[in-house]
Amino acid sequence: MLDINTIKLIIWDLDDTFWKGTLSEGGAQVITKNIQLIKDTTDAGIINSICSKNEPTPTIQYLKQLGIWDYFVFTSINWDNKGVRIRQIIEQMALRPQNVLFLDDNVHNLNEAKHIFPLLQIAEPAEIPTLIEQVALLPKKDTSHKRLQQYKVLETKAQEAKSYDSNEAFLYASNIRVEIHTDCLNQMERLHDLILRSNQLNFTKKRISQEELISLLHDDRYQCGYVSVIDNYGDYGIVGFYALRDNTLEHFVFSCRTMGQMIEQWVYAQLGFPQLEVVGEVRTQLNKTDCPLWINQINCASSNNHDRQQISSCNILLKGPCDLAHSQSYLRQVGHVSTEFTYVDNSGKIIEGYNHSVHILGLHEYSDSDKEIITKECQFVDAAMLDGSFFTGNYDVIFLSSLIETPYGIYQKKGTNIRVVFGGKHKPLTSPSNWSDYITGKLYNGRNHFTEQYLREFSANYEFVGSTTPEDYSNFLKKALEWLPKKTTLCIILGTTYHHNGQKEWAEEHRLLNQAVISFAKTNPRLRYIALDDIITGESDFMDNSLNHYTARVYYEIAQKMGAIIEDCTGISFSGYSKYILWFDHILNKGKFIVTKLFSTNSAMYKVLKPIYLKLARKKKTI
Repeated sequence: MLDINTIKLIIWDLDDTFWKGTLSEGGAQVITKNIQLIKDTTDAGIINSICSKNEPTPTIQYLKQLGIWDYFVFTSINWDNKGVRIRQIIEQMALRPQNVLFLDDNVHNLNEAKHIFPLLQIAEPAEIPTLIEQVALLPKKDTSHKRLQQYKVLETKAQEAKSYDSNEAFLYASNIRVEIHTDCLNQMERLHDLILRSNQLNFTKKRISQEELISLLHDDRYQCGYVSVIDNYGDYGIVGFYALRDNTLEHFVFSCRTMGQMIEQWVYAQLGFPQLEVVGEVRTQLNKTDCPLWINQINCASSNNHDRQQISSCNILLKGPCDLAHSQSYLRQVGHVSTEFTYVDNSGKIIEGYNHSVHILGLHEYSDSDKEIITKECQFVDAAMLDGSFFTGNYDVIFLSSLIETPYGIYQKKGTNIRVVFGGKHKPLTSPSNWSDYITGKLYNGRNHFTEQYLREFSANYEFVGSTTPEDYSNFLKKALEWLPKKTTLCIILGTTYHHNGQKEWAEEHRLLNQAVISFAKTNPRLRYIALDDIITGESDFMDNSLNHYTARVYYEIAQKMGAIIEDCTGISFSGYSKYILWFDHILNKGKFIVTKLFSTNSAMYKVLKPIYLKLARKKKTI
């Protein structure tokens, strides 16, 4: 018997389950009640996913036509066996199988998934009316779909993490910020929900009533706090709660949506590693020595006074896409490092123009009313993109990547000086012949949900004006150095001119832009550069088909050159990581790959081997 109160995720089959008939045979008929059920469960805080045997492109297009595609996360639409795909969805979302319902009209698929996860809830379409009745009784406590957006953030992070050489490198690049708050009574409902519903990172598992929680929060013998988390990908809200009495944790509980970031270990370190009796099984093992350095980007538990003084004596900004995000993980903390990387906004859109020269100049040139116009008329921009500390952060050194300058298209609002940046320059957003591909996602759209009406309105207001030329970039550098504090050194990361994968045009554009930067640097000592041509030696240094994605060695060398520039400009001694760190990364990634391929994450062998690799990962930071 289904119990909606135990369900956090519903995974849907599509053909003859979500709709009648088979889509690939042209016979799909909408079931209106199922569409409404998706909306109602989302309003109630229950997430929906898809595991369907279908062709992905037409399936996604049809779901978009139904206006329902955006309600799903971690979708799996292909022809592979469903059991393995169900396991992948559940593990990526860090949920327990007993809190997941799989709906499918094929009993074989249901039993296959049930064999992998015996506690998984399964049901045929005949059970959907019962589900509808139960959902109708649930309170609509998430009508803003905050929980859905948080899982969209996790989905984006899972895709982004694949481009990093190690999980730790990804964690450093994520720019994780954690805060501990003490006004617990103001968040009592959320904290009580955490205590009741969290299991995998609930170390104490004391289920108490709301009245008991209120009494505890009023008790002066307890030190209580809740934890919030934000990173480059979004705001996770309140993810943890603790109650400490006589140096013993009576409550220590965290949401699974930040699993893998070691938030719980960081908080445990901030509390001074108090006594804790762990009840039942948990997904993370705490220890009394570590404080994750990728959180808040400072040396916390083990830093001495000299370290803290050094950290505050130098102010650095890293601003750019993945080249600087990857390199950051190989840069020892030589000062206070701020980051402004490509990010995902709260609606799930990828904001990439954040680090383009057009928008950097806009920080200084655009009025508040200009920024309001841009955010209103350009859906690929959010308010945060038009904000930043480039000119106001009082930095000693700014590292800025130039890799996105030449390939991105620039659009100017007609009759004004307002300019914005989006997408590839060879496929203008203002050209009607490209609209269909932007709408369907055949052309990269940064997860923006374009419609023909929006593109028509945008094209009426904006015109395509090309991309950044060497002359444009020289003008940008001149203005930037005039407006920056006189103490600030600006260092540009120059793209490679290597003809990787036959990308001659892009390499040539890099060469022309690089020449302009190098020429400018000869006349201004406040401008430095790091040339990737001095690092890249051949095809083996590239990660994929992109001219801008590299191996760990390249990012390591970039970090070494960054450290040398910081030392030269500020006088602060830079001690780089040994090259053995690259060997460790290789071993860790290879080992993790082998373990996850050979053993189920629920197996005894996996549980034995996982702590070994975690220990090695911590060891890496001391090399």
